[in-house]
Amino acid sequence: MKINQKMQFSGNGYLKADLTNRPSAQGGAVIPAQSAPDVSPEKRIIAVSAVVALLCLCLIVVLVAKRAPLQDVSDKQTAPRAQADKVSAIRVDSTRDLLENLRRRNLWDISDKSVVPPVLFANLPQDMNDLDVATKKKAFINALLPISLLAINEVAREKISLQAILDKLGSADDTLYFDDEVIWPQSVSDEEIDFLQHLSQKYRTNSREKLQLRVDVLPVSLILAQSALESSWGSSRFAAEGNNLFGIWTWGEKGMTPANREEGALHKVASYDSLLDSVRAYLLMINRLPAYTSLRELRSRTASSMDIADGLLFYSERRDSYIQDVKQIIVTNELQRFDSMELAENFQWQPPQDKPVNLVSLDRLRNANI
Repeated sequence: MKINQKMQFSGNGYLKADLTNRPSAQGGAVIPAQSAPDVSPEKRIIAVSAVVALLCLCLIVVLVAKRAPLQDVSDKQTAPRAQADKVSAIRVDSTRDLLENLRRRNLWDISDKSVVPPVLFANLPQDMNDLDVATKKKAFINALLPISLLAINEVAREKISLQAILDKLGSADDTLYFDDEVIWPQSVSDEEIDFLQHLSQKYRTNSREKLQLRVDVLPVSLILAQSALESSWGSSRFAAEGNNLFGIWTWGEKGMTPANREEGALHKVASYDSLLDSVRAYLLMINRLPAYTSLRELRSRTASSMDIADGLLFYSERRDSYIQDVKQIIVTNELQRFDSMELAENFQWQPPQDKPVNLVSLDRLRNANI
């Protein structure tokens, strides 16, 4: 996937014209009028005043004429750029509504070289199973594509900022300390220190090496394949009722009780406000859960979703057969063609407000700690 470093930024450049050193216009010499003996002093004063006023008017015209071209250039350079499109989540009530939005918003026919419109669907309709298989697959993939790209770009921006800070630290100790006794290089700002501490808490490690492995993206094709497998192409109950595309558990109050939950079990299936939150939770889980250490190591050496999928051994109790299912979905639906796509740049999006996440995947190892 191409990391879009320009995404989510909008600003205007300003040009301040330096007019302080501009040479002032020089007026011509004034030839005083000859006084006639029969002209009274009052009329003489009026005549001189009229001449002075006329000269002043001419001077103003000259100054305006000289300033007009410069002002025109300045206005063109300081004119604000077109406002970026503000992105908001779209709720759909039916598959008809979903398909109409996909077609109207240029998300139905996406070529390999397309720039993906930043269209975010908040949910999937509950009647996904009413579609034929081919249409359901296409609708699911094309609806989830921009959502996945946005979630990936959020992590990519964290990765870029992290690397910039670590470069300033140089070859320091691998462990990051944030107590008051630590002396940071002057090149590292307080905001950067706070951001580094935030990432350490979010990804649950104070190791620079582990942090670099954890703050990273996943191929879009892997996200699409796993979400398709776990949610039955968006038609599962948990996807329809709770926007949960990846079968993620929660131990909090918010969630859905599984129909086949074992007696005495307390877990629920996590419920999310939007599909984007579901993808965010999935990425965070993959990036920090100990069960996916091997996946992160594979990812550091390759960008191929087929190779990275081998790190999903503990995602399901079906182990290797689960991995083969994921790979089969990638190949059969040619999902790797989406890995090189990126979102259009001209849009604004509010970054997520980080919330405590307490989740365990449906088929995850029971003793794995997040």
